[in-house]
Amino acid sequence: MFVEKFIKKAYISFYKNEKYHFFCEIKKNKKIIETFKKDFEEKNDLEKEILNIQDDYAQYYISTIIDTINQGIIPTCEKKEMKNYGIDLENINFICVKKNYSIYASLYDIVSIKKTYKFNIDFLYSIFAPIDFFAKKRNNYLYVLILNQKIALVAYKNDKPFYCDTEIFKEEDEEYIEPIDELDIENEDLTEDISENIEEEAENLDLEEPKIEKSNIEFNIIEKLKEFIKEYYENYSDEFIEKIIFLDTVKIGETLKKIVNEELLLESEIIRFDLLEILNQMSERENV
Repeated sequence: MFVEKFIKKAYISFYKNEKYHFFCEIKKNKKIIETFKKDFEEKNDLEKEILNIQDDYAQYYISTIIDTINQGIIPTCEKKEMKNYGIDLENINFICVKKNYSIYASLYDIVSIKKTYKFNIDFLYSIFAPIDFFAKKRNNYLYVLILNQKIALVAYKNDKPFYCDTEIFKEEDEEYIEPIDELDIENEDLTEDISENIEEEAENLDLEEPKIEKSNIEFNIIEKLKEFIKEYYENYSDEFIEKIIFLDTVKIGETLKKIVNEELLLESEIIRFDLLEILNQMSERENV
């Protein structure tokens, strides 16, 4: 319609990850005329912000993610086959993507999240949906969405997701320390002249590569990836994982790539990932 070109539309996205992260784009005739991002400590402040936008704009679209564990991706759209994955069809909602695979979530979680806020949510996406929306290379690729205290994984083979999982990390109140080997000092003559040993150790220092120190989140990510890789080769495929793509919302840093290469012997790439912007892109596509 001709009138549509002159109507301003507000695309609003948010998600909770310690704080409430919020983003709004105002568009007219599909062109951005204003954007603003905010973080809120309290849910009430987020609700006030969004309710004010609703008062100002006749057309608005609100999107967020489901971050619970009762969701996933399965490589089928057939209900009969879904039962093979242990899914209770009566208690989930699912969408078929490209007539090839399905993304599903618990009906209880969907209803619960919608009741949480004072505004209506137009588009409620599985946490795996923005990963799937972004993923381009889909053969022996693993995508890992990194949030402050959680990661979500989706693995692809032959253009189909065949594995997904989420992991909630422990609170980052204790710094992770690399374990060190116990020293066997029993029955050792402590008065022995150790100057020769010191000299020998000094000669070998330059030959040893320094260990890469891990932050708490890096340690948790690597441990989860080790679990996945073990399960991948045991149950899913004998083909090598070609690459791990980290979708980074927390500015994890390039050290993670070095750790993956050193400990997992895999190539990886870290992509700065704006989850809020991706959610708005998804909701705008739905609104076409």
